[in-house]
Amino acid sequence: MNLNKSQIKIFEYIAYAISFTLFLIFFQKTLGYGRTYDDFALVDRFLKSPGDAKLLASFFYAKFHFYPIYFLSHELDTFITFLLNSNNIPVLNSKVAKFTNIFLHVTNSFLVYLFIKKILKIENNLKDNIIVYLSSLIFLFHPIVSQIIFNITTRNESLALFFGLLTFIYCLNLSQSRKTINYFFIALLFFFSLCSKLMTVFLVGLIPLSIFLLDYHKIEIKKNFKKNFDIFILLSLTFMLYYYLRGVFTDDNQLQFFYNLQNIIFYFFTTLKFYLIGLFFPYEHIYIYATNYDLVLSIIVSLLFILFCLFSLYLFIKKKDPILLIGVLWICASLTLPVLFGLVEIGFPLISNLAERYQYSSVVGISIITIWLLKNFLKNIYFKTFIFGSYILVLSFSVFILVDRSKVYIDNNTFMGQSDENSPRNVHRYAFTTLISEAVINDDLADYKFNLYQFYQVDKTASSAILEFLRYYINNKNDKGINFFMSEFKKYHSEDPPKKFALARFFILHEKYDKAEKEIKEIFEKNDKISKKMNDRSYIVFTNPPLDDMYFELGKIYFYQEKYKMALENFKTANVINPAHATALYNGAITLKKLGLSEDAAKLYGDAIKINPFLRETANNMIAEAQNNEQ
Repeated sequence: MNLNKSQIKIFEYIAYAISFTLFLIFFQKTLGYGRTYDDFALVDRFLKSPGDAKLLASFFYAKFHFYPIYFLSHELDTFITFLLNSNNIPVLNSKVAKFTNIFLHVTNSFLVYLFIKKILKIENNLKDNIIVYLSSLIFLFHPIVSQIIFNITTRNESLALFFGLLTFIYCLNLSQSRKTINYFFIALLFFFSLCSKLMTVFLVGLIPLSIFLLDYHKIEIKKNFKKNFDIFILLSLTFMLYYYLRGVFTDDNQLQFFYNLQNIIFYFFTTLKFYLIGLFFPYEHIYIYATNYDLVLSIIVSLLFILFCLFSLYLFIKKKDPILLIGVLWICASLTLPVLFGLVEIGFPLISNLAERYQYSSVVGISIITIWLLKNFLKNIYFKTFIFGSYILVLSFSVFILVDRSKVYIDNNTFMGQSDENSPRNVHRYAFTTLISEAVINDDLADYKFNLYQFYQVDKTASSAILEFLRYYINNKNDKGINFFMSEFKKYHSEDPPKKFALARFFILHEKYDKAEKEIKEIFEKNDKISKKMNDRSYIVFTNPPLDDMYFELGKIYFYQEKYKMALENFKTANVINPAHATALYNGAITLKKLGLSEDAAKLYGDAIKINPFLRETANNMIAEAQNNEQ
């Protein structure tokens, strides 16, 4: 049945409305889940970190990384929340943010539908439009998309694919009609896609290659190549411009890859297996099979995928059918960088090099494979029954598993509390620390003690567990407990500067300033010994913990001891080592005020706020608090 253009447009609007309604039916509860611990951890790190150079670099990176139109990403949520609340419609900002994520994901599903229509050149046939729409539902409900939808901090993945799909659609338009306006839209949309997530760089090669394959059997190779050359150049130039501008805003991450051939082979195949299982068989809980590093199974899965790739190549060459090959190439291109990340030994900036968010854009390839199956096996009644039956089964399982995975993002306790022996090595500890925090918030001493002992039993040498017990015994003024765990800390961590620095900060928090000073000075002595050994070789010694942070903490110790001149010297030293250490200037200003030098303090306040504008809010809060106390 053929429809006219206006009827097709109505069908498309209805298709979008159905997708949105279906998704809300299953996932309306997730709007009330709130923010996850990941969100709070980012905020906490931002507010508490003393190293403002590192802090600001990460902030500006995040701001640029989510692309320059920052309003659409986060400020829009804040504005809508304010608008609703000011009109007597009370709503949490997190609920608005969750809704925005769902809206973006459903929109991406609709773009997948439009994109597949473009590559198949489907226009007015209602049956074909329905089949394409069904394939887009695989993207909509694929379990791997859970993190992107239900975790607010990963919205950049949705934005990257949103602009990436629009870029692809406009490139397809350009290949059919060389309108100047299309060049402009392609460059702009691809730039936004890169700003959202650098990983969409794979589109530079995938888009012209896909268009080349679509026309391979229709026009001669030379003309086909020429037809796509300007698209490739435009995308490449846009990428180079983006990368140059990105370098202005951000620091490069120095990645160190595995150099041992055996390790490279092992991590390549196991990482590839992780992503392929996540895409083609996403019904096993991702955090369990993530640690199942079985090299033999990984090689078998990789070989099966290679055979699948060869089959798609055969169909392209012999049957002149490029669609399955484009779906396979999409998966290969979008997973290239994530698989390479699996080979990074040191320096990877994110929490994990195996995470669902990297697979989000790859799910488009699954929808392309689905449409190929639905289009090619519907003529025979037996094949039709089998394919549609399998489709319904897969979609049903996907919805069921996605609903289950959404529960992870209630507040993480649902997931973390169910950790077992197959979980990654840090989940046991994360589960108990989460429960310990909950017990403190709820003022439940029995629950706190139970989870504290469980936490300690997981690893008795872990510094975090020892420090938590120290906290408990200091609060209870139990000298025997304090002495025992102090000796345990020294037994396992006395030669580890970062751990000693953590202990010094712990002492500062508990007003044990003499002990904190002793720990930091011991770290300085150790660094001096290392420097002397390295001096003859003219090496620059990078310390962990950083020198600026150590001088900053020493300044805090002297400030709390009311040794203001010594505190000022250390804050100044921290700023000399790291000129962007705004918090050192800020604390230096407070110290100057204590010394009666108000004008100098005011100037230093100004300098600190210029480097880190967020300190203005801190200062305002402190002033407001002081005024409230006076009242």
